[in-house]
Amino acid sequence: MLSSQNNPSVNHLEAQPKAFGAGMLMVASRKIAACEAWLAGALIFLIFLLLLANVVCRTLGLPLIWADELAVLLMAWVAFVGASMGLAHRQHIAVTLLPDAMPAAARRRLALLVDGLLLVFLAVLIVQLWNWFDPIGLWRAGSVDAFSSSAFNFIYQEPTITLGVPKFWFWLVLPIFCLTSVLHVVASLLARYNASAETAQ
Repeated sequence: MLSSQNNPSVNHLEAQPKAFGAGMLMVASRKIAACEAWLAGALIFLIFLLLLANVVCRTLGLPLIWADELAVLLMAWVAFVGASMGLAHRQHIAVTLLPDAMPAAARRRLALLVDGLLLVFLAVLIVQLWNWFDPIGLWRAGSVDAFSSSAFNFIYQEPTITLGVPKFWFWLVLPIFCLTSVLHVVASLLARYNASAETAQ
């Protein structure tokens, strides 16, 4: 295993940058990651209870028709919350064949490039989500019905199949994922940049 000094994928939550602003961002990233871990665990436990209750009710001849759909939607939340937490801890699956073969300075530059590309991807996703949710268009329309009829965007009206709840309440995990992921990646980027600058000195 590479040491934290040589490994560009070192957990940025454990780093201690000295530059102005980086420390505050990393503290925020650390706290949000802790909340994400708690939320993911709570959702997984809730999914387990839903599936268990549905099994018992089916055995009694009283199936909870909505339980399976709710479990699937909660699994989607767990996936995105877990993905954001993975970015915070730098624990996503990665092929390190190329970085392992590079010198330390090149590995640090490659890690900075990867963080930059992640920010570009998240920025594109944020733009797409903004256009999809279109909060300004909704506000100008004055009502959900008027917005849907004028923009032919039914995001706020499409219900779940068995729950009867608008799906957009569950889709809100997407903008939440983008915001928390941007914070984690920016904190990591600043930590890596500061580490590279200190090494260069």
